[in-house]
Amino acid sequence: MILLDDVQFVRRGWHNRDKIKTPKGASWLTVPVLKKGRYGQVIKDVKIDYTCDWRRKHLKTIERSYAKAPYFESCFEKVRSIYKKKHTFLIDLNLEIIGYICSEMDINVPYVFSSQYNIKEEKNQRLKILVKLHGGSVYLTGIGSRSYIKESVFLEENIELCWHEFTHPVYRQLHGEFIQGLSVLDYLMMGLHKNY
Repeated sequence: MILLDDVQFVRRGWHNRDKIKTPKGASWLTVPVLKKGRYGQVIKDVKIDYTCDWRRKHLKTIERSYAKAPYFESCFEKVRSIYKKKHTFLIDLNLEIIGYICSEMDINVPYVFSSQYNIKEEKNQRLKILVKLHGGSVYLTGIGSRSYIKESVFLEENIELCWHEFTHPVYRQLHGEFIQGLSVLDYLMMGLHKNY
């Protein structure tokens, strides 16, 4: 897995926020980041803003929302231990969360950072080069990238484009009707990963 850490941080994207299910419906948990004078910063350079106590607010929201979930105790303890650390960079917090999720889901995939290659090419060319550097012959991407992926760039290097058309699984949740598109934390709290 190649983590694109040297591309522009997207405000109002998924890098620093995700949704959980509360008794009132889906709610965003956003990690505030330093933005003033930093427009155009790349992901690896994004610093967390600690001028407000967002960690305490997140933990209270998670606790109120999932206290009755089957795996609340073990999940919450791990999330709390991650939140106790005062990560300087957003990427470090995200990597620790990803590591926790992977361990719970029994996913063991090595990863590298795109920044270690110092690639100057943009967009499609950058992706193609990264796939080739790792001896890849297939590039897996979501259907949301159809608007900017140029298939010809990949085909000229015999790289197959594989469009991932995700079908959201429906599973048991707390607080009423099913809501899709939540953080994987919702799934972990319900203990459904234990059935795999």
